Amino acid sequence: MQHSIRFKQEHFMNIAEFHQNIEHVWQKIEEELENQGADVDCETQGSVFTITFDNRTQIVINKQEPLLELWIASKLGGFHFAFKNGDWVSNDGQRFWDCFVEACAAHGENVQF
Repeated sequence: MQHSIRFKQEHFMNIAEFHQNIEHVWQKIEEELENQGADVDCETQGSVFTITFDNRTQIVINKQEPLLELWIASKLGGFHFAFKNGDWVSNDGQRFWDCFVEACAAHGENVQF
């Protein structure tokens, strides 16, 4: 069964686009953390992207292919995001990037996205 979600109002994201989109998110995170001098290590293993901070805490971001969702787990808790109107958004309307910035701050790194 092919899963898809609404993407930019007139396009449905297929599995390949889902993976490509999330890999772009992971690449942006890694590049921006490096550009901003964050003291972190980033590692991708399968569908899981892990950011380990200098204090040994972690943020884990993973693909949930069956649901076409992006999940993040941090000191702040676990959050699920679906791609809506060109952005990753939680059910309560929080943007992924805002959540990620807050999570990084909770782990000791102040960054901007």
